[in-house]
Amino acid sequence: MKPLHALTQIGRGRRLRPIAQQLLHDQYGIEPTQLAQITEASNTIFRVSIDSTNTYVLRMTALKSCHGADEIRSEAAWLHALDADTDIGVPAPVARLDGGYVSEAPLPGEPGPICCAVYHWVPGHMLDDRLTEVNVQRLGTLMARLHDHAAGFAPGDEFRIRTFDSVFPYAAKGFAGLEPIVLFNEDVQAPLTSEQRSIYRDVHELVADEMKRLIGNDDPLRVIHNDLHVWNVKVDGDRLYALDFEDMMWGHPIQDIATTLYYFRWRESYDTMLVAFRAGYESVHAWPEDHDGQLETLIMGRMLLLANYIAVSEDSEDRAFAPEYLSRCEGRLRDFLDVQDG
Repeated sequence: MKPLHALTQIGRGRRLRPIAQQLLHDQYGIEPTQLAQITEASNTIFRVSIDSTNTYVLRMTALKSCHGADEIRSEAAWLHALDADTDIGVPAPVARLDGGYVSEAPLPGEPGPICCAVYHWVPGHMLDDRLTEVNVQRLGTLMARLHDHAAGFAPGDEFRIRTFDSVFPYAAKGFAGLEPIVLFNEDVQAPLTSEQRSIYRDVHELVADEMKRLIGNDDPLRVIHNDLHVWNVKVDGDRLYALDFEDMMWGHPIQDIATTLYYFRWRESYDTMLVAFRAGYESVHAWPEDHDGQLETLIMGRMLLLANYIAVSEDSEDRAFAPEYLSRCEGRLRDFLDVQDG
């Protein structure tokens, strides 16, 4: 039997479906009429339909993920607070029959269990399919409102998430999973040339210096979503819903903004979308960029983080995609260095 990470997305869904059905029955008392796989990422996600008015989402976190049960419980805690304190659209977590929010299901042939959590389904279309200036402005407003709530959010002692204090926060010890840094290490096998490693190294020095200045300022850290991209937001009429809080960390608002705008940066409409996003954000909160170039540098940091993830991933589809993605990143990073040198 192939390990789970070696299967395609569809293959993972087929293997996990009976485990998902049993888990829903035993721990949530849910008997779905339909279980539809909807994921296009390393996690396996099912839409759980009960009837026309009751629909949930079951997320089964990838075994090789850097997100463990403690972090998923922390995710549920912030979602609970957002759902209780605000009218921000979020997928509220669903409790098990025993009141818990994270299940760890054993998998035959795998060394450890898979972490699972259930959330309420939210309506609408993915933002990427409704990408207008108006909706991007609403996205900026949504992020600013999340930042405002996070500034006053006081979690309990069991709240445990990473701190975004380095370019590669998933390399930090003490959490589930540990992502090695392979972009600069000639001794580590990865789909990278020596020339590519040199480009990545040069950009990393600039991003690391920027992050050192950012983390060293006097502004307090707050919880940030850290993955609010166009496939993690739904649009329902004039309302936006923020999805997938799995990557949330302690950080600064400008880091959150950089993560989101990375996914706009190389679209032809980037300048227009940046203006719209900033207008939405500033309708709630002051723009948090300290100096010119800070946002652009942190966007490059997001690229380094994703490039390292792709280079180290054992997922079969990531490995097939890695050479093309790393080459594309190299060209964009070269352009960034040329601007710095000019």
